[in-house]
Amino acid sequence: MGRFRAAHFFGLAVCIGVVLLSGCSLSRSPLWATLGSFVPIHKDVSDDAKKISYASIDLSLGRRGGLLILAEQKDGLTFWQTGRDEVVVLNHGYLQATSGLTPRLEMSQAFDAQGRPVSMKSVAGQAEFVVRRSWVDDKGVRRAGQAQARWSCQSQTQSVKLPLTTRDLYKCVETLDWEHKGDTRSVYWRDTDGHVWKADVAAWPGGPEVRWQVARPWWPLS
Repeated sequence: MGRFRAAHFFGLAVCIGVVLLSGCSLSRSPLWATLGSFVPIHKDVSDDAKKISYASIDLSLGRRGGLLILAEQKDGLTFWQTGRDEVVVLNHGYLQATSGLTPRLEMSQAFDAQGRPVSMKSVAGQAEFVVRRSWVDDKGVRRAGQAQARWSCQSQTQSVKLPLTTRDLYKCVETLDWEHKGDTRSVYWRDTDGHVWKADVAAWPGGPEVRWQVARPWWPLS
Protein backbone atom coordinates (compact mmCIF):
# COMPACT_ATOMS: atom_id res chain seq x y z
CA MET A 1 0.00 0.00 0.00
CA GLY A 2 1.20 3.49 -0.80
CA ARG A 3 1.90 6.19 1.69
CA PHE A 4 -1.01 8.25 2.91
CA ARG A 5 -0.40 11.85 1.83
CA ALA A 6 -3.88 13.20 2.48
CA ALA A 7 -5.54 15.13 5.27
CA HIS A 8 -5.07 14.80 9.01
CA PHE A 9 -7.44 16.61 11.28
CA PHE A 10 -7.35 18.61 14.49
CA GLY A 11 -10.20 19.76 16.75
CA LEU A 12 -11.53 23.28 16.77
CA ALA A 13 -13.73 22.92 19.89
CA VAL A 14 -16.41 20.51 18.62
CA CYS A 15 -15.65 21.19 14.95
CA ILE A 16 -12.78 19.55 13.07
CA GLY A 17 -10.53 21.40 10.64
CA VAL A 18 -8.01 20.08 8.18
CA VAL A 19 -4.25 20.37 7.88
CA LEU A 20 -2.17 18.57 5.28
CA LEU A 21 0.53 16.17 6.37
CA SER A 22 2.75 13.70 4.53
CA GLY A 23 4.41 10.42 5.38
CA CYS A 24 1.57 9.03 7.51
CA SER A 25 0.41 5.65 6.26
CA LEU A 26 -2.90 4.03 7.03
CA SER A 27 -3.08 0.66 8.71
CA ARG A 28 -3.08 -2.34 6.39
CA SER A 29 -6.31 -4.31 6.25
CA PRO A 30 -6.14 -8.11 5.87
CA LEU A 31 -8.39 -7.64 2.85
CA TRP A 32 -6.46 -4.73 1.38
CA ALA A 33 -6.07 -6.59 -1.91
CA THR A 34 -9.81 -6.26 -2.48
CA LEU A 35 -9.48 -2.52 -2.87
CA GLY A 36 -8.83 -0.93 -6.22
CA SER A 37 -9.20 2.55 -7.65
CA PHE A 38 -12.58 4.10 -8.36
CA VAL A 39 -13.69 2.28 -11.49
CA PRO A 40 -15.31 4.16 -14.40
CA ILE A 41 -18.33 1.87 -14.43
CA HIS A 42 -19.98 1.55 -11.04
CA LYS A 43 -21.53 -1.89 -10.47
CA ASP A 44 -23.75 -3.32 -7.75
CA VAL A 45 -21.41 -4.09 -4.83
CA SER A 46 -23.85 -6.12 -2.72
CA ASP A 47 -22.29 -9.50 -3.51
CA ASP A 48 -18.78 -8.22 -2.76
CA ALA A 49 -19.93 -6.61 0.49
CA LYS A 50 -21.49 -9.88 1.68
CA LYS A 51 -18.10 -11.61 1.45
CA ILE A 52 -16.30 -8.98 3.55
CA SER A 53 -16.79 -8.76 7.31
CA TYR A 54 -15.11 -5.36 7.64
CA ALA A 55 -16.84 -1.98 7.71
CA SER A 56 -17.45 -0.86 4.15
CA ILE A 57 -19.23 1.74 2.05
CA ASP A 58 -20.42 1.83 -1.53
CA LEU A 59 -19.06 5.20 -2.72
CA SER A 60 -19.15 7.02 -6.05
CA LEU A 61 -17.58 10.31 -7.06
CA GLY A 62 -18.92 11.63 -10.33
CA ARG A 63 -19.00 8.66 -12.72
CA ARG A 64 -16.54 6.54 -10.77
CA GLY A 65 -17.16 4.39 -7.75
CA GLY A 66 -16.71 1.14 -5.89
CA LEU A 67 -16.74 -0.66 -2.56
CA LEU A 68 -14.29 0.75 -0.01
CA ILE A 69 -13.19 -0.85 3.25
CA LEU A 70 -12.54 1.24 6.34
CA ALA A 71 -8.78 1.86 6.55
CA GLU A 72 -8.58 3.94 9.75
CA GLN A 73 -10.81 5.74 12.21
CA LYS A 74 -10.16 8.23 15.00
CA ASP A 75 -12.30 10.68 16.96
CA GLY A 76 -15.28 10.38 14.62
CA LEU A 77 -13.15 10.56 11.47
CA THR A 78 -13.16 7.59 9.10
CA PHE A 79 -10.61 7.18 6.30
CA TRP A 80 -11.48 5.27 3.13
CA GLN A 81 -8.56 4.75 0.74
CA THR A 82 -8.28 2.99 -2.61
CA GLY A 83 -5.27 1.11 -3.93
CA ARG A 84 -4.22 4.26 -5.80
CA ASP A 85 -4.08 6.45 -2.69
CA GLU A 86 -7.39 8.11 -3.45
CA VAL A 87 -8.79 9.01 -0.04
CA VAL A 88 -12.23 10.00 1.21
CA VAL A 89 -12.58 11.23 4.78
CA LEU A 90 -15.91 11.30 6.61
CA ASN A 91 -16.53 13.14 9.86
CA HIS A 92 -19.27 11.30 11.79
CA GLY A 93 -20.57 10.18 8.40
CA TYR A 94 -20.43 13.62 6.73
CA LEU A 95 -18.02 14.47 3.93
CA GLN A 96 -14.92 16.16 5.36
CA ALA A 97 -12.24 15.95 2.64
CA THR A 98 -10.89 14.00 -0.32
CA SER A 99 -7.31 13.56 -1.51
CA GLY A 100 -5.49 12.10 -4.50
CA LEU A 101 -8.33 13.27 -6.73
CA THR A 102 -8.97 16.20 -9.05
CA PRO A 103 -11.35 17.85 -8.35
CA ARG A 104 -11.20 17.38 -4.57
CA LEU A 105 -12.55 18.80 -1.34
CA GLU A 106 -9.79 20.06 0.95
CA MET A 107 -11.68 21.33 3.99
CA SER A 108 -15.21 21.68 5.37
CA GLN A 109 -16.26 23.52 8.54
CA ALA A 110 -19.59 24.63 9.99
CA PHE A 111 -20.26 27.52 12.39
CA ASP A 112 -23.27 28.96 14.19
CA ALA A 113 -24.36 32.61 14.02
CA GLN A 114 -21.88 33.53 16.77
CA GLY A 115 -18.98 31.95 14.90
CA ARG A 116 -18.74 28.89 17.15
CA PRO A 117 -17.93 25.55 15.50
CA VAL A 118 -20.87 23.26 14.84
CA SER A 119 -20.67 19.47 14.80
CA MET A 120 -22.94 18.05 12.11
CA LYS A 121 -23.57 15.07 14.36
CA SER A 122 -25.43 17.37 16.77
CA VAL A 123 -27.55 19.22 14.18
CA ALA A 124 -31.24 18.70 14.95
CA GLY A 125 -34.26 18.44 12.69
CA GLN A 126 -34.31 22.13 11.69
CA ALA A 127 -31.24 24.36 11.79
CA GLU A 128 -29.36 27.19 10.14
CA PHE A 129 -25.60 27.63 10.19
CA VAL A 130 -22.66 28.80 8.08
CA VAL A 131 -20.46 26.46 6.02
CA ARG A 132 -16.92 27.26 4.88
CA ARG A 133 -15.13 25.01 2.43
CA SER A 134 -12.04 24.97 0.26
CA TRP A 135 -11.57 22.81 -2.81
CA VAL A 136 -9.54 22.26 -5.96
CA ASP A 137 -11.60 22.39 -9.16
CA ASP A 138 -11.28 20.16 -12.23
CA LYS A 139 -8.63 22.51 -13.67
CA GLY A 140 -6.46 22.25 -10.56
CA VAL A 141 -7.32 25.73 -9.29
CA ARG A 142 -7.68 26.07 -5.50
CA ARG A 143 -10.87 27.86 -4.46
CA ALA A 144 -12.78 28.67 -1.28
CA GLY A 145 -16.31 29.69 -0.44
CA GLN A 146 -18.81 30.40 2.30
CA ALA A 147 -22.50 29.51 2.32
CA GLN A 148 -25.55 30.02 4.48
CA ALA A 149 -26.89 26.56 5.30
CA ARG A 150 -30.51 25.52 5.84
CA TRP A 151 -30.95 22.05 7.32
CA SER A 152 -34.31 20.26 7.43
CA CYS A 153 -35.17 16.67 8.41
CA GLN A 154 -38.47 14.93 7.83
CA SER A 155 -40.38 13.91 10.96
CA GLN A 156 -41.32 10.50 9.54
CA THR A 157 -38.95 7.76 8.42
CA GLN A 158 -38.96 6.11 5.02
CA SER A 159 -37.72 2.70 3.95
CA VAL A 160 -34.29 2.93 2.28
CA LYS A 161 -32.65 0.01 0.46
CA LEU A 162 -28.92 -0.35 1.17
CA PRO A 163 -26.35 -2.84 -0.18
CA LEU A 164 -26.93 -5.41 2.61
CA THR A 165 -30.15 -4.35 4.30
CA THR A 166 -33.20 -2.10 4.24
CA ARG A 167 -33.68 0.42 7.04
CA ASP A 168 -36.21 3.02 8.11
CA LEU A 169 -34.36 6.35 7.96
CA TYR A 170 -35.03 10.07 8.24
CA LYS A 171 -34.38 12.13 5.12
CA CYS A 172 -32.47 15.35 5.82
CA VAL A 173 -31.83 18.05 3.23
CA GLU A 174 -28.98 20.56 3.43
CA THR A 175 -29.36 23.58 1.16
CA LEU A 176 -26.32 25.84 0.84
CA ASP A 177 -26.69 29.40 -0.45
CA TRP A 178 -23.17 30.26 -1.63
CA GLU A 179 -22.03 33.86 -1.79
CA HIS A 180 -22.14 34.86 -5.48
CA LYS A 181 -22.18 31.17 -6.56
CA GLY A 182 -25.80 30.03 -6.32
CA ASP A 183 -27.25 27.12 -4.34
CA THR A 184 -26.28 23.48 -3.82
CA ARG A 185 -28.40 20.74 -2.28
CA SER A 186 -27.31 17.61 -0.43
CA VAL A 187 -29.44 14.80 1.00
CA TYR A 188 -28.62 12.58 3.98
CA TRP A 189 -30.52 9.61 5.37
CA ARG A 190 -30.03 9.15 9.15
CA ASP A 191 -31.28 6.72 11.78
CA THR A 192 -32.76 7.65 15.14
CA ASP A 193 -29.25 7.85 16.66
CA GLY A 194 -28.07 10.29 13.98
CA HIS A 195 -25.88 7.85 12.05
CA VAL A 196 -25.68 8.61 8.32
CA TRP A 197 -26.46 5.50 6.27
CA LYS A 198 -26.72 7.14 2.87
CA ALA A 199 -25.82 10.50 1.34
CA ASP A 200 -25.94 12.36 -1.97
CA VAL A 201 -23.68 15.39 -1.61
CA ALA A 202 -22.91 18.44 -3.72
CA ALA A 203 -19.89 19.70 -1.79
CA TRP A 204 -19.40 22.94 -3.76
CA PRO A 205 -20.92 24.76 -6.75
CA GLY A 206 -20.13 22.94 -9.98
CA GLY A 207 -18.39 20.08 -8.18
CA PRO A 208 -18.99 16.37 -8.82
CA GLU A 209 -21.73 14.62 -6.89
CA VAL A 210 -20.40 12.41 -4.11
CA ARG A 211 -22.65 9.53 -3.11
CA TRP A 212 -22.20 6.81 -0.55
CA GLN A 213 -24.24 4.25 1.28
CA VAL A 214 -23.17 2.07 4.16
CA ALA A 215 -22.76 -1.62 3.49
CA ARG A 216 -21.38 -2.68 6.89
CA PRO A 217 -21.45 0.05 9.58
CA TRP A 218 -18.43 0.91 11.73
CA TRP A 219 -20.55 1.68 14.78
CA PRO A 220 -22.33 -0.85 17.08
CA LEU A 221 -25.91 -1.55 16.04
CA SER A 222 -28.54 -1.03 18.70
